[in-house]
Amino acid sequence: MSIINFIENYQKKKRILFTTPSHSQGAFVAPKSKKLIGSRFFSCDFSEIEGFDNLANPIGIIRAAQEDAAAIYGAKSTFFLTNGSTSGIVGAMYSVLNKNEKVIIARNCHKSVYNGLVLTGAVPIWLMPGYNSEWGIYDSLNLNYIEELLYKNKDVKAVIITNPTYEGVMFDITKISAVCKKYGAILIVDEAHGALWNFHKAIGIPSLLQGADIVIQSLHKTAGALNPSALLHLGWDSPIEPKIIQQSLNLFTTTSPSYPLLLNIEATINYLASKKGQIYIQNYIKKLNRLIRSLKTIPNLEVYSVNNDITKVLVKVTNMSGFELSGIMIDKYGIEDELANEKSALYLTGIGTSDSKLNKLEKALFSLCDNNIKLLPNKSKYDVLSVIEPRMRYTPAAVWGKSSKEVDIQHSLARVSMELIADYPPGIPVLLPGEVIKKEHIEYLSETRKKIKVLA
Repeated sequence: MSIINFIENYQKKKRILFTTPSHSQGAFVAPKSKKLIGSRFFSCDFSEIEGFDNLANPIGIIRAAQEDAAAIYGAKSTFFLTNGSTSGIVGAMYSVLNKNEKVIIARNCHKSVYNGLVLTGAVPIWLMPGYNSEWGIYDSLNLNYIEELLYKNKDVKAVIITNPTYEGVMFDITKISAVCKKYGAILIVDEAHGALWNFHKAIGIPSLLQGADIVIQSLHKTAGALNPSALLHLGWDSPIEPKIIQQSLNLFTTTSPSYPLLLNIEATINYLASKKGQIYIQNYIKKLNRLIRSLKTIPNLEVYSVNNDITKVLVKVTNMSGFELSGIMIDKYGIEDELANEKSALYLTGIGTSDSKLNKLEKALFSLCDNNIKLLPNKSKYDVLSVIEPRMRYTPAAVWGKSSKEVDIQHSLARVSMELIADYPPGIPVLLPGEVIKKEHIEYLSETRKKIKVLA
């Protein structure tokens, strides 16, 4: 029986519960919450009472739902995550890595990978992606460079990359997976922004089906589930045992998982895999393709369209920085982007993006470009950032809990950073604790801060 059907049937029993949660399935809801959310949501919120299942050791309805999901995604095992992709990334790292073991990590990975480095004590070897200065984004991974790092470090246990990137750039996971298998390294892919790929290959090809060992997806980012719903998939050919993944996730996952989130995860997956869901996705893709074709006709506007996920609409305007574009779109048209940089702005779409929203974006960009004041672009700090090769003096785990002091950022050259500094979004680290501060860091950061914490 599914989680949804079980809860529907359980509600009909009208049991008198002296258990958590204390709102008693909506008998009490704070007035402002009730006004915004309603009480129906609370009616589905239960603890692990008799007949329900336990996310830490699923043997009933959660296990059945996860097995159904694994069949849909083509995974050996699928795990529901109610702590977001961050818990999946940390859990995956903890399942594979031990103290002082080496791991190759693409530098454009999410900052949650840092959490995994602290908890595992693993030693990162940084893989620098290619940088596109015209768009202000990382846009390539050099396969030969990955193999070179694996060849020079034959004791590497894992490789961690992000696919697609926040801006939608996709990589050839089949080739990367083959190289990892050649050297016996586990391939972990943060596919948080590729949660729709399994349901329509025109958007992207799932990393799991390209040979990745562990894949983490955020259902809330593009696939329409509640925040922070996510999934961890284990590949059929992966040497990692499902029980190891479960044990690791249990270390970082709440013992009070949300049944509203769990049933929403199940419902979202089942709908997207259904005939109705497939039609819905196809219509969504048609709308996106129409939008992109239209945007490409706008003078002085460019749309990024090189090996990218079309759900991420990355645009730039001639002689206008991404920050300026973002500001005008918000102030004049009331349209907010997902992120902006010195060169471009990202308008993130998802399964719930309506025709009305897409039309308003299209009209606003037409209007803006018709009235485009010729602005001189600012010096791009992203161009400075792109050439910084991280120099690690200590691992993140080695400096965790060490004494620090705050100094003037202009006097921090060659000191060891004790701060994790990342632009958010997208959450890609500029500096990690244990790394040496370079003059490029100071140039990049001094625009926004005067002090920085360093190793005492």
